[in-house]
Amino acid sequence: MDTLETKSAARDGSSLPRVRAVTRAVSILRTFTPGRPNLALGEIVKMTELDAGTTRRLLVTLRDEGLVRQDPASGLYSASIGLLELSRAVPESLSLTALVEEPIKQLAEETQTTVYLSVVSGDAVVCTARHNGGRAIEVRWWAVGEERAFNKGTGPRVLLAYQPEERREVVMKNILGLNDGQITKLRNELDDIRATGVIVKHDEIATGLSAMAVPLLDQNGMILAAISTGGLSPRYKGADRSEMENLMTKAAADMGEKLRGYSV
Repeated sequence: MDTLETKSAARDGSSLPRVRAVTRAVSILRTFTPGRPNLALGEIVKMTELDAGTTRRLLVTLRDEGLVRQDPASGLYSASIGLLELSRAVPESLSLTALVEEPIKQLAEETQTTVYLSVVSGDAVVCTARHNGGRAIEVRWWAVGEERAFNKGTGPRVLLAYQPEERREVVMKNILGLNDGQITKLRNELDDIRATGVIVKHDEIATGLSAMAVPLLDQNGMILAAISTGGLSPRYKGADRSEMENLMTKAAADMGEKLRGYSV
């Protein structure tokens, strides 16, 4: 039977067996990227870990359906304009925030904190989603639709850290108007964020409260958004901090997979 293993029962259909041929075809389509638009059969076989015969049959089918093109001279394969036609059918309502709304809510419940999603908006950062995990204390420091400066809060700092170097310097000098000492301090902080992929701040919002943020990256490592949490400081220290970081990092990675192909 041309199926994969059955997943656990669920109302959304995830208990149904997956169609192996479709999964394989999608894995082939995902081998094409802006950095490698043209691929030989052998390269696709290597990246998908499928056998050559299966790969070629799927490529021929995708070609005949207008989703893949094969250059008649070189024999190389590439994505075709049929994919563009499909992309135009994606509803505009499927914004980044809408696509990760449920995972954000789930993260809030798992961490029992207030979780924020934020994105760059011009010369500032805007909160696009906020969900509380159910604990009595809800950190309402940042409202949905409210803008913050790039050096105010963990989420904004993460978004600044993953901007191109030239942009970071412009923001620190011209937009934030920091002096040399402040720039050096923030620059070191941004370097640490890029090196570790996380930032934690204690007592910045209010005494006794802490926050943590991680980047939400696309498949090319470009920043899409920042995911941050806020709660009581003991939750961000020792073993609890490690657990929090693991939960947030995993959630960000899962969201990144969900957003494959999305760009800002």
